[in-house]
Amino acid sequence: MLVAAQSTWQLHLPLLWLSVAIPMVSGLLSILLNYRIRDKLHAMLAAVSWLLSLTLLTYPALIARDGRVVVDPFWAKMPGIGSFALFLDGASLPVALSVAVVSLIISVYSLPYMRHRFHELGGEQWGLYYLLYQLFTAGMLGAVLSSNGILFYLFLEVTLLPSALLIILYGYGERLRVGLIYLIWTHAGAILFLLGLFLAKSFDFYVPGQGYVVDASRSLLALVLVIIGLGIKSAFAGLHFWLPYAHAEAPTPISALLSPLLIGIGGYALVRVGPGLFHGVWHHASWPLFLWATLTMIYGGLLVLVQRDVKRLLAYSSVSQMGYMLFGLAVSNHEALTGSLLHYAAHAYGKAVLFGAAGALIVLLGTRSLDDMGGLARSLSYTAGASLLGFMLISGLPPTLGLWSELYLVFGYAKWAVGLGSMKFALSALLTITAMTLTVIYSFQTYRVMFLGAPRNTLREGIDELGEAKAITLSITLLAVIGVLLFILVAFLAEPASRVASRVYEVAG
Repeated sequence: MLVAAQSTWQLHLPLLWLSVAIPMVSGLLSILLNYRIRDKLHAMLAAVSWLLSLTLLTYPALIARDGRVVVDPFWAKMPGIGSFALFLDGASLPVALSVAVVSLIISVYSLPYMRHRFHELGGEQWGLYYLLYQLFTAGMLGAVLSSNGILFYLFLEVTLLPSALLIILYGYGERLRVGLIYLIWTHAGAILFLLGLFLAKSFDFYVPGQGYVVDASRSLLALVLVIIGLGIKSAFAGLHFWLPYAHAEAPTPISALLSPLLIGIGGYALVRVGPGLFHGVWHHASWPLFLWATLTMIYGGLLVLVQRDVKRLLAYSSVSQMGYMLFGLAVSNHEALTGSLLHYAAHAYGKAVLFGAAGALIVLLGTRSLDDMGGLARSLSYTAGASLLGFMLISGLPPTLGLWSELYLVFGYAKWAVGLGSMKFALSALLTITAMTLTVIYSFQTYRVMFLGAPRNTLREGIDELGEAKAITLSITLLAVIGVLLFILVAFLAEPASRVASRVYEVAG
C-alpha cells in the first residue's frame, strides 16, 4: 500500500547526493595529500566539507519543515529491488541534521584529541584518520537519507569498515579484538535486517512520485528478523554485548560518533520498517517491545551505576538511551514516534558532549577513572558546565531538547496506556517511572562524582582548560549550546516529524 506524501518537491540540483559526496571527497583528498599538508589543514578540510554539506542540507530542510517530501533528482529504479533515491522528510529531518552538525563539530574536536592520541601511539597518520572519519560519517548521512532498504544497507556497510579500522588502529586496550567484535556483531545485525527485507519482499520506504510504502508485508518471521537485526545495531538489552567494548575502547572522537549517532540510526530505520513496511502487524509487537524498551532503559541504567571507567559508563548509558527510542516505537502513536525522533537528536548532542568531556579529562588529567576525579568544577568550569547540560539533555530536563523528547514520549505513552487492562497499566506505569527516574539518578550521581566534592587529582603540568585543550572545550560547549537552542526552536523539528508520524506511521491498537 502507498500513502501519498502531502506534497513532493523534487530538487533541480542533487543537493542531497552532494551533501553525502563532499565529505567523502574530502576524505580522499586527505589521504592523497597525507604528509604534504599539516594536521590543521586536514582538520580544516574535514570541517569545511561538513560545513558545505550542512549548507546544502539547509534548503531541503526548510522545504521538509513545511511538510513536503524533498527528493533528489538523481534516482533510479532497480528491477526487483525498488527505487534508489535520497529523500528528506519530517521524520529524517532531526536525524540528518544531527548527523551533519555533530560530524562537523567532532571533526574539529578530533584535531587536539588525536594529537594527544598520536603522541601516545608514537606516530601521526592524519590523512588515513580523516579518510576513515569522513567515510564513516558520510555513510551515516547517506543511510538516513536513503529511500530504500538495500540502499540503506549499502550505506551502513560504508560506515562499518572505516569505523572498525578507527577502533583497531587508534583505539585503547585490546583494540584489535574489540574492533573485530564490533565488526562481526554489527555486520551480523545488518545481514539479519537485509534477510528480513528479502522475506518481506519489499525494500522501498518511499517511492519518488508515488508515496510512502506502508503495510507491504504481514510476515511475522520477516518482522522478527528485522527487529533483531536493527536491535543489534541499536544495542537493545540482550543484543548489546558488543557496545561497551567498542564505545569504551574507540578513540574518543569516534566514541562521540558511535554512541550518539550510529546506534540511533538503527532505531530510525525501525520507524521506517516497523510501523512502515509492517504497519498491519506492528501492533502485535507493541507490548513485548514496550517491556523490552523499559527493561533496556533499566538494565543499562543499573550498569551505569556500577562502572568506574567514564567511557564504559557512558557506553552503558547509551544502551539505556536506546531504550527510549524503542519505547516510542512500541507505543507507535504519533506523539511517541515524534518523541523517538526528537530523542535521537537530544541523545546525539548530549552524548557527544559527554564523550567529548571524557576525552577532555583524558587529555587534561591523564585518566578516565572516576576514582581519580572529583572537584573538577573548580578547575574545569567550562567542561563542567557543558557536561551538566549534556546530562540534562539525556535526562530530559529543561532548558534542553531532552525535555521535549521525553514529554512527547510520556504523552504518547499516556494515550496508549489508557487502552490497557488495569494490571498491564500498573506494570507499564511502574516500569516507565522507574526507567526514567533511573536516568536522572545515574546522570547526576556521575556528575557529582566527577565535578563536585573534594578534588582527587590535579591537571597535568602546563595544561589548562582554555590553553592546550581550548578546541576540545569550545567544541563540547558548542554542542551543549545547540542542545539548549533546540529547546527553544523545538517546533522546527517536532512539527514536521509529528506530521509524518501521524499521516504515515501511527499505529492504533
